[in-house]
Amino acid sequence: MRTRFSWKQLKWLIPIALIGLILIQSGQELKDLSLATAFTTLKQLTGWEQFTLILLGGIAVLTMTGYDYFLLRSLHIELPKRKIVQTAWITNSMNGMLGFGGVIGIALRTSLYRPYTDTKRLLRAIGWMTPTLISGLSILSIGVLLGIFPAGGLVGTKPWIWPVLLAVSAMLPFYLFVTSRRSNVGWSTLLGYTMTSLAEWVTAGFVAIYALTLLDGSASFVQLFGVFIVATVVGVVSLVPGGAGTFDLLYLVGMTQLGIHQDIVLSSLIIYRFVYFVVPFLIGLFLAAIAFGDQVVKQIEYRPIIGSSYEIGTVVWRIVSRTLARIGRLTGSLIALMSSLLIWFQTLLPSVTPLYEVNRWFEWIGTLFLLSAGLLMFLSVYGMYVRTKRTLWLLNTAFILATIGVIARGLNLFETFVVIGFAMFVWLTRKRHVRYRSILTTGRLIRSLIYVLLYVGTHALLLQSFAGTDDLFFTSHQAGWLTTFVLLLTSIVASVLLLLFDRWKRPALGEAYDEHRIRQFQATQPTSSSFDLAHMADKRFYMNEAGDACLLFATTRNHAIVLGDIQGEKQAATSLLTQFIEDADRIGYIPLFYQITPNWMPRLHDAGFTFFKLGEEATIDVSAFSLSGKKRANMRSLYNQFEKKGITFDIVCEPSLLLLQELKDISDEWIGNRNEKGFSLGFFDYETLTRYPIALLRDADGVVVAFISLLRGDGAISIDLMRSKNDAPTGSIEVLILHIIEWARAEGHDHVGLGVAPLAAVGEQTFSHWPERVAADIFENISYIYPFSGLRQFKQKFKPSWEGRYLAFRQRRKLLPSILRTARLISRKR
Repeated sequence: MRTRFSWKQLKWLIPIALIGLILIQSGQELKDLSLATAFTTLKQLTGWEQFTLILLGGIAVLTMTGYDYFLLRSLHIELPKRKIVQTAWITNSMNGMLGFGGVIGIALRTSLYRPYTDTKRLLRAIGWMTPTLISGLSILSIGVLLGIFPAGGLVGTKPWIWPVLLAVSAMLPFYLFVTSRRSNVGWSTLLGYTMTSLAEWVTAGFVAIYALTLLDGSASFVQLFGVFIVATVVGVVSLVPGGAGTFDLLYLVGMTQLGIHQDIVLSSLIIYRFVYFVVPFLIGLFLAAIAFGDQVVKQIEYRPIIGSSYEIGTVVWRIVSRTLARIGRLTGSLIALMSSLLIWFQTLLPSVTPLYEVNRWFEWIGTLFLLSAGLLMFLSVYGMYVRTKRTLWLLNTAFILATIGVIARGLNLFETFVVIGFAMFVWLTRKRHVRYRSILTTGRLIRSLIYVLLYVGTHALLLQSFAGTDDLFFTSHQAGWLTTFVLLLTSIVASVLLLLFDRWKRPALGEAYDEHRIRQFQATQPTSSSFDLAHMADKRFYMNEAGDACLLFATTRNHAIVLGDIQGEKQAATSLLTQFIEDADRIGYIPLFYQITPNWMPRLHDAGFTFFKLGEEATIDVSAFSLSGKKRANMRSLYNQFEKKGITFDIVCEPSLLLLQELKDISDEWIGNRNEKGFSLGFFDYETLTRYPIALLRDADGVVVAFISLLRGDGAISIDLMRSKNDAPTGSIEVLILHIIEWARAEGHDHVGLGVAPLAAVGEQTFSHWPERVAADIFENISYIYPFSGLRQFKQKFKPSWEGRYLAFRQRRKLLPSILRTARLISRKR
């Protein structure tokens, strides 16, 4: 089958081809470009000049509010001017920074204006408005072609630019012709869109040229503006967000041809990108998180943005849609990332135009603290996304370090703006941080270490490359020590903060064992026999306020492992499931459910869990069990032999200390040099065993030769701790179980549970999933977990009914780590 070639595949080649073409044709012109010298040039700017540049960049972005004003007027929507400006700023700043051919702008405007009009009508209006975004550029391209804005030098050396200019120039007349034939957009609206577009590109040009002028880049204004128009046209055609790469290279070449030094041009480009794209984008993120985040999330979740009649049909749109659904959290993490990267950039430079001069030693100390703060901000990016209280601790410390760093470097206005702006955002959104910590998995830890190495490593490489090029920069020796101390200081601060937070601020999940409350719950609610393991006191419990639903669990590192089904009234138990998962996530645990029954699988599946079969539990129906018949002849014969030997059976509900000491000797002999298990199994403990009935098998002299502790459930009992002497008669445990069945029948119990046979019929099929086969091998062959061989065959002697038991784990988590974490909990040393 042949693969069809599509425009979607071709469009990604356009920017790559254009950048390659520019580099090939202009390599000689750009060969002397120096990034370090360009950074040094930035020191010429005064604080007032920096302020006016940022102000002019903001005005340039504000001009684009006209698009939203005329769009809403055409739809007869009346909104407060403040809301229009806020929405327009968010849309235009993000569209300028992220781009994707205008998809970002379409998605944001649709989601923000949808509550005020019909979706199809809104999409149609946005669809007709979008092409006018470059109508002003089309007019300016005509100006270049007519020589009003001469750019002959640049176009003459790059003849392929001519057809690009002609195509863009023709877009406005073509659009007006098509619109007049096929749409009902009014001429006043079209004129408004076009004038707004013209104002957008003219003000953007003023920002770029003003930055160039401040750095002593002198040439005729019309020539400078002509180069800007040509570079912008090619950047827009490339479809890269902000024309990154294509615009910058052509702008460098064109301005260099006008006699302006390359380093000055590069410095002005850095300023232009910052004041026209980065600063407005950060403000847009701030506005989106504070004013529109919750509204957007609700609209995305409850009412789809795009109807089936208006399909976008691209992967980009799907990504944008999912991003919008998380915009409230995403903006926080993006602000953290941008702030950390801006600090990374600033610490490569000497402090540009500080309010007061400092010596080199103070500047080095300030850079150390500021870069360490930036690294802590960088580490907080994920924490800002999931909104954890632990991240607030990290960021508060980062702000303290950053404040020290900014002051020590001479109180640079830009650095102050970044730190104060991010601190204000964190303070305003602090109440949204309801989770205590995020879950730190091994994968996340490895990725974080890689990101830290990239952040610090690239900084160190650039710092070393600048060393010695100018007296303004640190020496190679100073730069090397700076990197070392940044890693050392950040590691110490982060480790201490994490340790103190977990010790002082992290709340406990659930409650510690409370015998009175557990027995009260068992007396009022039907419970399984496995729930009786609560009295082993090695687990915590989680109960609702009404006291009609409860679960048992234990924590191990970042996992909270629940034992068995949630007990209690059905509806209350289902509600408790949701509450427990939310609390576990809030405190920073990954929930697992161990040995759940098939009855609970639908509810856990709805909660986002998937399953692995652990094995099957054997249960004997007491009313149907009998030793009569040919099939039970061997078992009946063994039972009679024990009676003839004078071996007796006894149940002790409250064992004495003297009896427990006797049983301890038997248990130690049985265990040998192995470790006791726990969690889903009982273990020998003097205090806890007094809470369970114990079945005893005594020889003719009254000496205990075998014992089994019993778990009590609703209408059922289950065997738990099984021990026998090494010299006990063969079949002692089997006979003891037969006595327990008879005793259960006499006491009115319906069933006797024989426990779980692990991995019964799991991973044995040819087409079983390979993780299940590997997990089966782990359970069967690793001795520290448990020697399970022969267990199912032994239980099968009693002809029980079998029911599956399952491990439930979150779908985004992996199976084998979940099983290993549970196995370690069971095998934890007692």
